[in-house]
Amino acid sequence: MIKKISFLLFIMLTSIAYSQNDSIPGEAEYRKHYDCTYEEGNILIVQRKGKKLDYEKSWKPSKEGFVMRMEAIYDLEFSDGKRYRSSVLKNISEDSITISSTMNEKCAEYEGIQYELISYPISSIKIARFINDRSLGFFSKKKLEKKYDLIVKKVDKAKLCPAVLTFPKRNNEVKVCHYYLTSQGYDILFETNGFLDYMQYPVNWN
Repeated sequence: MIKKISFLLFIMLTSIAYSQNDSIPGEAEYRKHYDCTYEEGNILIVQRKGKKLDYEKSWKPSKEGFVMRMEAIYDLEFSDGKRYRSSVLKNISEDSITISSTMNEKCAEYEGIQYELISYPISSIKIARFINDRSLGFFSKKKLEKKYDLIVKKVDKAKLCPAVLTFPKRNNEVKVCHYYLTSQGYDILFETNGFLDYMQYPVNWN
């Protein structure tokens, strides 16, 4: 697999620690590859009824719930029965969310679907799934209906902007890699010819 790749990601005043070997310095250079900044906006707090979730410290599912942040990937099922396994959360309003049909256009082509943005009422989110074992495809799930409160909250830095990584063993190819919420916390997904795969190292938050 891929050796430890280092990136130094500077976006506004926030940095994310990972492993180190290569980097794309500065916001201007980052935005050549992806347009995302940490700015004011909404997050969606999925809080177990009767519990209190500290959204500032919530980076993985817990018995209290979890937090959904724009530009990260979540596995969601809605009241119309449709499930989106690798959709990017593009927007959160007071009463609705907008997601992409899959991570990007290349993934859509690989999956044989149309890449599009889809909006749903927040109340229509029925199930959230979190992968436990990537090799075996085991998932845990939270049924949100009647058990969780879905709370929209405005915060200063609402987006979880994707990492931009350079892959030295692939002719220094630069990839936009979104964060994906699993049972263990956030993993990094990257795409190769439409196929999604995981980085092999954990994400540490400072």
